[in-house]
Parts: sequence; structure tokens; C-alpha cells
Amino acid sequence: MSYKIVDYSKEYESIMQFGKNKNVYIHRWYPFVEGYSKEFILKIIDEYKKTYKCESIVCLEPFAGSGTTPLELQNMGHLCYSFEVSPFMYDLARCKMETSYTMKSFDKYVAQLEDYFFNPESYSEEKIQTKFKTLVEHEGIDKWLLDREVRLGILDILEGIKKFYSKKYQRLFKVALASILLDVSNVYRNGKCVSYKKNWKTDVNYSRKDVHNIYLKRIDNIFRADLLQMQKIKNKGKLFSNGIYCYCGDCRKLIFEKIPDKSVDLVITSPPYLNSRDYTDTYMVELKTLGYMEDLCEIKGLREKTLRSHVQVKWGELETLKIDELQQAIASIEKFKEKFWNPELLDMIRGYFLDINTLFKGLSKKMSLNGMVFINIANSAYYNVEIKVDEIVCKIAENNGFNIVEIREARRVRTSSQQKGISEGLRESVIVIKNNNIEN
Repeated sequence: MSYKIVDYSKEYESIMQFGKNKNVYIHRWYPFVEGYSKEFILKIIDEYKKTYKCESIVCLEPFAGSGTTPLELQNMGHLCYSFEVSPFMYDLARCKMETSYTMKSFDKYVAQLEDYFFNPESYSEEKIQTKFKTLVEHEGIDKWLLDREVRLGILDILEGIKKFYSKKYQRLFKVALASILLDVSNVYRNGKCVSYKKNWKTDVNYSRKDVHNIYLKRIDNIFRADLLQMQKIKNKGKLFSNGIYCYCGDCRKLIFEKIPDKSVDLVITSPPYLNSRDYTDTYMVELKTLGYMEDLCEIKGLREKTLRSHVQVKWGELETLKIDELQQAIASIEKFKEKFWNPELLDMIRGYFLDINTLFKGLSKKMSLNGMVFINIANSAYYNVEIKVDEIVCKIAENNGFNIVEIREARRVRTSSQQKGISEGLRESVIVIKNNNIEN
């Protein structure tokens, strides 16, 4: 394979981390670490408009995550379809895209919560503990995610929210609770998973009332402040929302069911990287604590709906796409089979590219004449064998009727200590792709 690779590190590196959104209106409602900044999206929209001299654009984000892409596009007045498989992330994205909040209703529900906190219900031991053994402190375990007092404070908030008449406000206040969960828990987000805080048994010591107060402070300082700003914007005219175009489920199926043929002008997306990372694990505290998952069977069901970028599910024996670069990489990695840290490794790699192929099959039916795709991806390595993910994705796109404009190198990602043979790091890229039938 030979594709044009362009150094975009100066243009992209500083705008491709979600951290730039941490103090931005609405984007800041939840600290999502995997996404990119709104500036990255603005840059792509500007590029597309200059290319096709258009004002109206229909977009698609197959992996919505926290909703950064559809939210920013709605702020610019562009329709954006989006899909998200995680029920927690879906709620997060939807609540951020909602534009019909009013200060009167918001303040009413805050007051209702405050009243409930004065005399909360008592809870059975079964409800406090749940079916997840290490979620809450109890005898017989050495580690737990939530101290008992913290769990009680969280239950108070959840029970208070359940009494709301409005589903959209239930979602909003639940997301606000999600935003403080790690603050009051015994863990922090650490790359692929969560890790215990230093000296967590002695230094983390919140009371039930502390949890209420931390929550109410977040509600007032962040959410109320942003809704006041939203109200000022609405006073100047009606706001557009992409919320009704956001769907909860597997994009590999929904893209064929929910999107009109030849309707999408632009795709901006960053699918999970081929790095064995299970995003279900990464956000397990939220999924378990907030009631999105009730037991291990439900967690397994969610994992089975995700892109096959992890080894948490036995995918079975899968075919390998007939792409030389992919077949060669798999053959090289297979030589280390006796050293595999997980027997599902090769089928994860095979499954990942089968899923990307399914995605592009869908895009080939849904893209308009001037359709373009900007896909953020990173290369991977196992046992010092580099998998050139971006180039394989390019070949998959070509096989589905697209033209590759270029691969834009955004930065180099540091490899793990096991990958000593790849000293320069792995390429993180933005692939620029056009519909093969474009008439210039």
C-alpha cells in the first residue's frame, strides 16, 4: 500500500484532546478523556465548506461518545446523526444536546432534591450492596469502589431524581451525579481502567451529607451557570437540537436502519483504537453505580455490542479480510502465540477490521455525492509487530468505493514498555476520504 502521508502535527496536536473542552460551555459537564476538542471539529467544517462552497451540511458521527461532534454541529446549525452503544454515554450525549431546559424547571427540581435530602428514605441492605461484589464497602473484601457513607449519599441523589416528573431533567441531574462520582469514590481514571487512589482507605473520607453538598455545588457552579447562558442565547431565537437524531445502539446495525441513503455529506469520527481497551471497563463505575447495568450478564451483553477492539468477549474464530498488510501483521504476531497474554488477541484484530468494513459498507450507501469522511485512528503494535491501522482502514475504504485523499499524521503515540522495537512511537492519524463518485 502507498498512501500520501502528510505531517499535520502542528495543526492538529493541540486541538485533538478533549482536555481543551474542560472549561467550555456544556462540553464541560462531564470530564470525558477520549474525545477531541471542538476546535478540531470547527477546523474540519471550515475545510469542507471551503471545498464545496456550501452552507448546509448533513453529518454523521457513528461513535458519539460524550456527544462532542453532534453538539458542536448543532451549535453551528448543522444536522448530525449519531450513535452510541453505551447507555450512560448516550444519556450524556443526549442531555448535552437538549435545548428546551428552563431555569424555572431546573430550580424547581433542585429545590425538590434539597427537600428530599433533609429526610431521605432508608434502604435495604440488598439495595445498598447490589450484585457487584466490590462496588460498596462490606465485610469480607479488601477493596471497594465506594465507602458505605458515599453509597448512601449517592442513593439519596438517585432516589430524589427518580421522583422528578420529567425524563429530560432526570437525565440531566443523573449526568451531574456522574460528573462527581470519581471525586467521591476510592478510584481515579487511569488509562485503560480505574486505579485506587493513594492512601484511599485513610484519605478518602466523605460523609453522606458531604456527597449531597458536593453534588449541589456542582449543580450550581457548572450546570446552573451553563443553563443561564443557554437561556440568554434562547432569548435571541430558537435553538436547534441534534438530540432526536442521536440513537442508542450498535452503529454497525443502526447505520443501515436509521440513515437515509445518499444523505450524509460529512462524517467526523474517532472509533475505538485497536489497543485492547474496553471502554465498558473504563466507565464501569458509572455503569454500575447509576443503575445502567444490574449484573454481569448485562455487562457482557453491552460488551458484545461494542466494536471489537478488546478481548473481554470470546469472539470465536473469525475470517481475516483479504488485505495483504493485515494478513502479514497477523501472521507475524501469530509466531508469538505461546506468549499471548490473552488467547483472543488475533480474533480481536480480525474482528476489529471486519467491524470497520461493515461501517464503510454502510457509509457507501449513505454518503452523498460530495461526501467526505474524516476518521481519527491510531496504529497499534503487539510483540513489536506494528499494525498500520490507518493504511488498512484506507484499503477497506477503497474496497467500499471511496478515494483516499491523504493520511494526516497528528502525533506519535508512545508505545508500552513491551514494544521496545518501535522507538519512534505509533502514528495517530486523521484519514481524509472522499466519495469515489465525486464530480469536481
